[in-house]
Amino acid sequence: MDVPVNGTHDLEKLQAEGTYNLAKGKWQTAFGYRQFRSFRHFVGSVEQNAENTANGTAARDRAGSNVINHVYAPTLGVAYGVTNQFSVAADLPYFHAHRRSPGPPTGRNPTFVTAASGIGDLTLTSRYWLGDPKTNSHQNLSFGLGFKLPTGNDRAEDDFLVRVENDGTRITERRPVDQSIQPGDGGWGFIPEVQAFKAFGRYVAFASGSYLINPRETNDFNRNGPNGAIDTSGAENHLLSVADQYAARIGVATSVKTVGVNLGLRWEGTRGSDLIGGDRGRRRPGYTLGLDPGLSYGWHGNFVSLNVPIAIRRVRNQNFADKLASEESGRFENGDAAFADYAIVLGFSRRF
Repeated sequence: MDVPVNGTHDLEKLQAEGTYNLAKGKWQTAFGYRQFRSFRHFVGSVEQNAENTANGTAARDRAGSNVINHVYAPTLGVAYGVTNQFSVAADLPYFHAHRRSPGPPTGRNPTFVTAASGIGDLTLTSRYWLGDPKTNSHQNLSFGLGFKLPTGNDRAEDDFLVRVENDGTRITERRPVDQSIQPGDGGWGFIPEVQAFKAFGRYVAFASGSYLINPRETNDFNRNGPNGAIDTSGAENHLLSVADQYAARIGVATSVKTVGVNLGLRWEGTRGSDLIGGDRGRRRPGYTLGLDPGLSYGWHGNFVSLNVPIAIRRVRNQNFADKLASEESGRFENGDAAFADYAIVLGFSRRF
């Protein structure tokens, strides 16, 4: 589960340069990069490991039979200052991921890897600062609205291991890769966002939040069908959801000599129920709350930053299929999802 966060225009990064707004007629180009490895499996807030036997999945991580995702997501961005208070931006991510999965239960059980690469979903965003930056250097508040275009492939496929013959021959079948490593989600969306800061001497308190609203319920793509076949049965676990996502940060920034330092909390995740549209289809809702330390440095219109959010709480919530299963069985049913221990978030921007 990976939430798409626009890391190239974060408030505290711009503030470290002394010019948090993008002035009228100015351009900014940006490069962002995010990397993580999700391998710890949770049901609810409980990790499925050797010390915990919840739902009969003891030792899943330590037995080496868990699913592991490696995700690499560089992003290119450009922004333009229409006025001193209003700016527009475009961000296009590139997505590459590979997923290690346990093999079929045929007596021979080798792991195998599937992968997907390609551009992600393009985001176009407009932002407006309520106060004139010329007279509001110590505090301000901005609102933004973004639009997500489904430019990323939501039907990426790869070869899955079906069985291993006695002579060692590996029999594979072409199928859609797991939803967690699809470059796109297949839906149009819009993203309201808010940013705010207030200076207290040499310290700056900041907060930001965004919410991706995906009105489309499913992308009508059968994750289990051979050769990308479309499932028309309506099975809840076959169609892929186009799910809402969210991200928020709060913290404090300051400087040590010429280096900016910030420390905050980062909360991001995928909703189990959408604000608009239905909730059918396959999704792994949940969230990560992380401690988010970072460093930044600016010079002559250039700016570089590094943040390493470290997970302190991970929760896998119920999806629509889990709720249906709970009603049928009379027991609380909750699927699992894999989470990372930490992520690496790099950013570089230049204004001209």
